[in-house]
Formats: sequence, C-alpha cells, structure tokens
Amino acid sequence: MNLRDKLIQEEKTRWLDVGCGGNFEDAFYYFDIFPKETIDSKFRGRYFRIDIINSTEESLAKLGKFDLVRMQHTFEHFSYEEGKSVLKNCAKLLNKNGLILITTPDLKIHVQKYLNDEYKDWEGFKRWANQRIPEGAPNSFYFSIFAHSMPHESHKWCYDFDGLKYQLELCGGFKDIQELKANNPLSNIPFTHNRPEEDVCVIAIKA
Repeated sequence: MNLRDKLIQEEKTRWLDVGCGGNFEDAFYYFDIFPKETIDSKFRGRYFRIDIINSTEESLAKLGKFDLVRMQHTFEHFSYEEGKSVLKNCAKLLNKNGLILITTPDLKIHVQKYLNDEYKDWEGFKRWANQRIPEGAPNSFYFSIFAHSMPHESHKWCYDFDGLKYQLELCGGFKDIQELKANNPLSNIPFTHNRPEEDVCVIAIKA
C-alpha cells in the first residue's frame, strides 16, 4: 500500500503542499508566496499565500493542523539557517503523529553524475540545465546548475539523506526519520517522488 492510500485508509486526509509553485495535485491545500490572484481559480480556495520562513504563530494557527506536510523540490531553495525556521514552522502545522515528507535533488546522485561524466546523457536534467548554460558546457557547469539552479529560483543548500536527517534532528520536532526510496512500497509518483531519477526523499513523524 502506498503512502497516499495508507493515509486515506487511516482517514488522515488533510494535506499541505509547501512551496507548491505551479503544481496543484488533487486533495492538497497549497502554500506559497505567489499572489492569490495569479492562481487558477479552481485552486484558490485551498491556497494560502504565506512566507513559511517568517510566519507568525497567529498566521500559522489560522491554517489549522494537517496530517501531512509535503515539500517537493522546495527545501533546497532555503539556506541552512532558513531551513531550520521552515522545519519548526512545519512542525507547528502538523497534528500529533502527523508526517513531514521532503524531497530534494540528491547530492550523491549528482556527484556521481559529475565524476562519471554522465550529465550529457541525462536528457531530462540536460534540457532543464540548458535553459541557463550552453549544451556544450563542461560537466562542472552542469553540476553548478544542480548546486545553484536558475537565477530566479536559486538553490541555497545541497542535501543527501544524511543532511536532511541532520536538519530534522536539529529542529527537534520530529522522530522516526527515514529515507523513502523510490522502490519502497509506500512510494508512488508524484505523491512522494516527483523526480524519481534524482530525488532523495525523507519521511518523519512529528514528535
């Protein structure tokens, strides 16, 4: 049974997607910094415009509690210091024993792609990277795209499982921190892994 179905079976169906960007998946509430009027009218009733880094206790309390808080390719856009604040605020949004699910690009995967000279064969990543760098650029440039992203959506930190686990432990609000690999029965795409070829995915329970 995958995580989505497990949550539904357990009647834990209040889900929040933090940093949703333009991705709106059914059954979620959505959380980002874009003006509400720019959001498709179909989803506006479930969209909150909030700065998760600097949210006040009052603004978070108005949202209520959730059974799942998910961040997909969002957490790497915060610095190490910002990430600590984000996780503490996410913990405040979760019900007791609620889940946090985080996916980021996996540093270990990208290091191997760089060392093995494989970026040029990674079609999906290469298409994205070539929005900023020429197709004939060296592997170091492709690795830099992983590390820094695009100017309008810069990456501020790099993670593997150990790094995500460390951040969650520093926050102090979570327990049972585990890596959720793409072949785990709980995993499914895109609910847990939206870019399975490069994701590291971590799941933890609110302490």
